[in-house]
Formats: sequence, C-alpha cells, structure tokens
Amino acid sequence: MKTIKILFAFIIISAISTTLYSQDAQEIIKKVQNNYKDLNDAKAEFSMTEKFSGGKSTSSSGTIMIQKENKYKIKTKNYTLVTDGITTWSYSPSKKQVVIDNYKDDGSTFSPNKFLFNYPENFYSDYVGEEKVNKKDCYVLKLTPRNKGNIKSAKIWVDQTEYIIRKITINTSESTKTYTLKSITLNPGLSSSEFKFTPPEGVEVIDLR
Repeated sequence: MKTIKILFAFIIISAISTTLYSQDAQEIIKKVQNNYKDLNDAKAEFSMTEKFSGGKSTSSSGTIMIQKENKYKIKTKNYTLVTDGITTWSYSPSKKQVVIDNYKDDGSTFSPNKFLFNYPENFYSDYVGEEKVNKKDCYVLKLTPRNKGNIKSAKIWVDQTEYIIRKITINTSESTKTYTLKSITLNPGLSSSEFKFTPPEGVEVIDLR
C-alpha cells in the first residue's frame, strides 16, 4: 500500500511539473514574441561551433544581420551567406566560388528569422531549465520541429531580463551547430542592400536557379 501511495504521489507531482513547465515555456515565448513584434531588423556579433557526427569540430565567428521578411546575412572570414527572401548567395572566398539558388523555406531548414520571429509556428517548445550565457541569466527551451525535415531538434536560450534570444543550438543528422550572440542591436535601420550580393570579379559563379 505504501509503495502504491508513493507511486501515486510521484505521478501527481510529475503531472503538475510537466504542466508548469509547459506553461512556463508558453509564457516565455509570449514575452519574446511581444518583444520582437515591432522589430524590423537586428544585428549581432556571434561565435559558432559545429560538432559533426564523425567527431570533428570547427569554430568561427562573425556578424549576423536579419530583416523581415526572410532576409538575412551571415558573414565570417570563411564564408558569406545572404538571402533577400527570393535568392540565396553562398560565397566561399577560399574556393573563389559563389553558389546562387532560389530561397527555400520548407518549414524545417535553418534561418535566423525562423528562430527569432516564427519559431512558435515551426516548433513545439518545452522549458528545460536555466543557464548563464555571457553572464546573462537565461531560460532554456527545447524546440521540436512540427514537421519532419533536416532539423531534428533545437534549443534557445532566452535572456530572463530582456527576453531576447542569446544562444541557439540546432541538431541535424550531420552535426550540431551552436550560435552564441553578443553585441545585439535591435532595429539598427539596416539598408535592404545588405541582403543582396554581387559576386566579386574573377570568382566562379554556379547558378542553380
């Protein structure tokens, strides 16, 4: 009888905890969305690490810019990725090569805008704890894609004071990428020309459109 009572209590506590965590996640998302609803563009410095399934890892740093709708630019020493929401340019200075393609949004591919503006529509979310990012207290939310695709799962770290996203981890079958954001500027008034790319003279252009 005592064992049954303990088991019953455990089930009740687990159910309550799950409900509270779910409510916490939704409340956090609501505050982030309210914070971003009037956001037109943003700019930040970032560091990125990528761990591949085979054990190899790489790291880089650079600048990220975003603008509604579906415009973003990620620039590091080794590559530049730009899209205006219609066309995507992927430039590798070391290869002296630019790959041009149509912008694709299948609901599960990575784009910064998706995690900042539209992640409630693309992912289920669960509160999983609290951690510090660059000395900032953050809530940690686990994201599970609503539709099957390249992204298997993700996590975001939300600043407990400012309710902005300070860190993102994306898990795919090939690797795990972690972006840590710093020097975040909201509504800096970015020019739309930032989200166009003109291939440098002398580089190979591969047009897949």
